[in-house]
Amino acid sequence: MDPINNQLVDSANEGILVCGLGALGQACLGSLMAFNLPIRCLDRKSPKWTDLALGRALAEVTFIGDMRNPESLLEAGVASARAVLLLSQDSGVNLEAALQVRLLNPKAQLVVRSSKGSSGLENQLQARLPGLVIVDPQLLTAGVFANALRPDGTEAAFDVEGELFVVRSVVQQQAASRDLFDQLGRMQRLVQWFPAGEAPAGPAASGWWNLDTKPAAGDRLLLLELASTLKTRPRYRHKRLSIWWTQLRLLGEGVCDALLRLQQRRNSLLAWGLISLLLLLLIGSFLFGAGSPLRGLMLTLALLKGEYLDAFSFIINGANSELTPAHFPLAALALIYALGGTLLTAWLVALILDRLLAARIGSQEPKPLGAATPYVLLLDGGLLASRLRQQLRLQKFQVVQVQSTGVEEKFQAEAYESLDRALKALRHCHCQAVGVLSEDLMANLSVALELQQKWPDVRLAVQSHSLSQSSNFNALFEGMQVINPLEVAADAVVATALGERVRGVLRLAEENLLITDYKITSSDTLNGLNLGTVAGGYGLIPLVLIGFGAIKPIALPNPERILQPGDRLVVLAGLSALRQVEAGQLKKRCWMLEIRGMRPNAPIFDIQVALARYLGAAPGEMAAYLDCKSAPQLTPSIYQVPGRLLEQALKRLGVNCELVPANHRDS
Repeated sequence: MDPINNQLVDSANEGILVCGLGALGQACLGSLMAFNLPIRCLDRKSPKWTDLALGRALAEVTFIGDMRNPESLLEAGVASARAVLLLSQDSGVNLEAALQVRLLNPKAQLVVRSSKGSSGLENQLQARLPGLVIVDPQLLTAGVFANALRPDGTEAAFDVEGELFVVRSVVQQQAASRDLFDQLGRMQRLVQWFPAGEAPAGPAASGWWNLDTKPAAGDRLLLLELASTLKTRPRYRHKRLSIWWTQLRLLGEGVCDALLRLQQRRNSLLAWGLISLLLLLLIGSFLFGAGSPLRGLMLTLALLKGEYLDAFSFIINGANSELTPAHFPLAALALIYALGGTLLTAWLVALILDRLLAARIGSQEPKPLGAATPYVLLLDGGLLASRLRQQLRLQKFQVVQVQSTGVEEKFQAEAYESLDRALKALRHCHCQAVGVLSEDLMANLSVALELQQKWPDVRLAVQSHSLSQSSNFNALFEGMQVINPLEVAADAVVATALGERVRGVLRLAEENLLITDYKITSSDTLNGLNLGTVAGGYGLIPLVLIGFGAIKPIALPNPERILQPGDRLVVLAGLSALRQVEAGQLKKRCWMLEIRGMRPNAPIFDIQVALARYLGAAPGEMAAYLDCKSAPQLTPSIYQVPGRLLEQALKRLGVNCELVPANHRDS
């Protein structure tokens, strides 16, 4: 038997059961294969594997059956599974299966796929059943689409606890005079380093690089930094005046368009209606005016308003004669005018009611943008487009949505019903990015290519559910990103199955990075560690720390901060790093601080406190490292970032020291 299969069919204890082997299920299996966990699969029919090697490796642990059937679940090993992933495209099937799984295995972690946003039932079950998590792959990966559409040149932007983070790409124009550590500011973190002409030697956010290295010309750095929201939000001055001017221009162009349509007779009903109204006013002015066209015009308007008796009585009195049979033709003509006016009034009332109802139910078109306003266009996408709108508008990008059906109620009032109407209304504005988000890939590509031909410099993001490894297709379409949300969300779904709380997914440097929330407990592997050890030992980036009992979050906290029970920590990490956190597998500490001496009258106690803070010991235990009379002293091994910070702190206190390699000695 193949050794991989030996591992997979080993004891199912602490294993993972994946139910539903569609695109999302197979993507999750691909992520799970990197871990030493037993895997079992269940589907209603034999799956069509996009990765044939994966299908062969899992052939002996793939079972055919209905995930709602208890017998099928038991045969697949649900009773001893650590986590169960229910990934059918039908949310109802997933929920039914979740109830069965909970009866058969009360302790398993349940990950249930939702296809159309969380419903009331899903929210109720998530609140009542412990260990059940509802995930929507599309909404989970909204940040990936938002970053693909960002028109400001940054690689990514996201907010955590009200703090805005931006990822920028910086290319070294010439060899740097300072090393990587000295180039990073207080509110900056290095996400990935691309040496010129080479591939990165490790995954993003893992800290694989040596901070003592000086970047060479052509190297590219991905820098994460805390940014003021004003720096990433374009300002629009004189916005109200610009909107008024745009509305006047649109009104003038509307009149010109109406005249053009009349001239070309494209709308015969409108043309004949306007011509008939003008003729009625002209004829009525002479018929009912008794020599006074102005008087006749007023009476004609009164008749058209439906005031028949008063207007006709005034006509008879104005003629200074009593009603006779000779007035019957005039009375009939006045009646025709009054009936026509009644119909005209009813038409106006219907038009007003249509406008009011449109405002009430949200089917009216959005307000026009100011002239030359840059905007991002979203085509279809439903809830995904609504989430994208929220994220982009949070950073003050103007967003225009085209959605005929399926859009959330609170966003219906801001969506155009067709692309043609949107393009016509926005012809004086500047489109910077377009997201084509329907579920039909061919239709998406058709629309995207047409818009790219219309706007060659526009950024394009296309959703695809049918392409595996969709990022590889970006090379076929220059200026276009093809994104499969199911593939991107796979790592987040797997992390959720392993017990993590994933807030979102970022796609950086062709890698998926997860924004994950930790709540520190006394038994947690992070408890008692300082953030420098957490970052260097597990290969992740701490983003935000909320101390126990604190309200205000700390963005990019100091590495010396020690985690305690009750703290909340949000990190940016790959799936493998999260797995190491769960297992408590710290990397080796590869650096030591060599203390060679200190200046006279140096503050000994302050030096001991600084050493204790970074080395995780009591200040009294640090005295031995300051006895440098006979030979330099080496501290216990430490990670590079806290080691460099400790070196800086001690040098400010008058200590002659240097961070040196520890020759890969175990900590």
